[in-house]
Amino acid sequence: MASTSVPFCFAFASTFTAEPIEHTIEFWRGPLHSEFTTQFAPFGQVIQTLLDPASVFGTNTHGLNVLLFRWRDLGDARRREENANALRAAIEAKAGQLAAPLLVVPDEELPGWWHEMPGTYLLTPGRIQDWYPVEHRFSEEGEKLGGIPYTAEYFIALGSAVVRAAHAILHAPYKVLALDCDHTLWSGICGEDGAEGVFLTPGHHALQRFALQQREAGMLLALSSKNNLTDARDTFASHEEFPLRWSDITAHRIDWNPKPIGLRAIASELSLGLDSFIFLDDNPKEISEVDEQLPEVLSLALPERPEEFEGFLKHVWAFDRMRITAADTQRAASYEKVQEFGKALHEAHSLEDFYQTLELELDIRPVQGGEWPRAAQLTQRTNQFNFTTIRRSEGELQTLATSGSEIWGIHVRDRFGDYGFTGLLVGNQQGSEYRIENFLLSCRVLGRGVEHRVLAWLGARLGSDEVSIPFVPSAKNAPALQFLNSLGWKEFPARVSAEILRATAVDTRRPAETVAAPKAQAPAQHEVDYARIARELRTVPAILKQMRGHSSVQLATESETRLAAIWQDLLHAETVSEGSNFFDLGGHSLMVVLLLMRVKEEFGVTLGIDDVYAADVTLEKMARRIDELVCFGGVGSEEYANLLAEIRALTDEEAEAAYNEEYQRYADSVSR
Repeated sequence: MASTSVPFCFAFASTFTAEPIEHTIEFWRGPLHSEFTTQFAPFGQVIQTLLDPASVFGTNTHGLNVLLFRWRDLGDARRREENANALRAAIEAKAGQLAAPLLVVPDEELPGWWHEMPGTYLLTPGRIQDWYPVEHRFSEEGEKLGGIPYTAEYFIALGSAVVRAAHAILHAPYKVLALDCDHTLWSGICGEDGAEGVFLTPGHHALQRFALQQREAGMLLALSSKNNLTDARDTFASHEEFPLRWSDITAHRIDWNPKPIGLRAIASELSLGLDSFIFLDDNPKEISEVDEQLPEVLSLALPERPEEFEGFLKHVWAFDRMRITAADTQRAASYEKVQEFGKALHEAHSLEDFYQTLELELDIRPVQGGEWPRAAQLTQRTNQFNFTTIRRSEGELQTLATSGSEIWGIHVRDRFGDYGFTGLLVGNQQGSEYRIENFLLSCRVLGRGVEHRVLAWLGARLGSDEVSIPFVPSAKNAPALQFLNSLGWKEFPARVSAEILRATAVDTRRPAETVAAPKAQAPAQHEVDYARIARELRTVPAILKQMRGHSSVQLATESETRLAAIWQDLLHAETVSEGSNFFDLGGHSLMVVLLLMRVKEEFGVTLGIDDVYAADVTLEKMARRIDELVCFGGVGSEEYANLLAEIRALTDEEAEAAYNEEYQRYADSVSR
């Protein structure tokens, strides 16, 4: 959701009145330092919005399409399954053709097949509740008045979860979680307390579990710690209760050098940019040092109290993933193969001998079926060997494929292991010229000659055609340029014959430059203050407080002040006075429904339509009416006086009979 010439757009289609979510969406502009807009499809037109190319979904070229639906809105029990299948069919038919990703948000957990639809992401109620727990989700009052099924608090949870999901979908994920040891992974100092003297508090135990979950989701784990290496290794070996094992660590620099030096060395070893690193440390001084010297690293100071670790980490948005591919789960194992490769290359007598024993095999085939998520992920994550760094969603890639472009997946294996789907070649035939739109490879398979073999394969396939090869420089793709320059191509797009491509061979005279350590990048400006969000905006009450922070007006009575806060929140009004009129400040029919809901939630009473729509109703009069309803049990003062007069006119026998009748009615309602 970074700033571009086209504002990021949240486009909503829903089976209920979803407009109350807009206020929360707008709130997150501030913490995310981003501009975005919201659009809503006509009420209840979910399938139409999916199918119509002129709808808010079809015209959303930069943003996220959000489909909100409730099972009960899909029809009665007899038609619900049929309608659900129709909705699913529309999603499957159109999701891949939409320029913006599609986020499906149901009100109940869905059967497994909903999780497997290409081109879509699923935000389940379980995940929303895990991120932003809300005790009361449903509003009978709002449902009855205007088809608004949720409380104000749940709309805040729902809106925050949608924005958070958008961030996870559209931001390139971090690849490495680097951790300090003492007082971070455990309590105590292993060099002073001894390997067996350190221990896990519940907070440290939660952090280790969290790190392990990140590894399982595709992050590499690294240690950057000021310690003796032997002490750190012995600590892991001495504690069977640790969720994290030494074998889970992909790379480490455990010595007495400053942390920035260690992090640079780890990045070099893994051939990854430092901007793909998250660093966690308990010591704010160490974090400040990394911030100053390696601003591209996302460095986060843990809370002072370990019992706060779990809640803090759960709300660091940088760790979020809306989908985990098979390649993600295998990433740590793949990097172990990369390290074995590097060791063998270093020990080889010559590069020529090494390549002859590498047993390199490529499987280049069209991307299809369940491979689209991984293909999109490669375009979004791959930086170093990437000719153009064009980022594509699943839908955009599938649209390219249906419009005539060829999208080839590159699968690599050698004697060190199977690296899987680690490259992408996108191109199209334009008469006698074949234009490469992009060629990219994961850094895991660089330095093996894969890049040469792919171009040679393309040349063999094309026969006598000319090939146009692009290059668009970025801050990180110097390795791709080095490769192209090594083949003699220095001006782009380079135009070469297929015959020349067929002759492309690995230069065995020297190591490939593409495996060189990544150079330091220009300082990164992190768009999102992840630490602030994790500390201050991780609960609905905290978000609500920030959203209503401007509501500081103090009026004559407590009810007026509380009601003024609701008006300010709904109407985005800077000031509200006793004489203000709701409609003069911008209120309309939907706002009235929201107002009635909020009054019910705040005061526990129900205002009538006349209490809101009367021309002379001011904030003062509405607050007075609320006080009457609160004081007199839901009736006005005049009605209350008349009722009291009727009760006083009853004889003792009549009063007792009325009491018994009312008590019996109450008992019957309780038993039901």
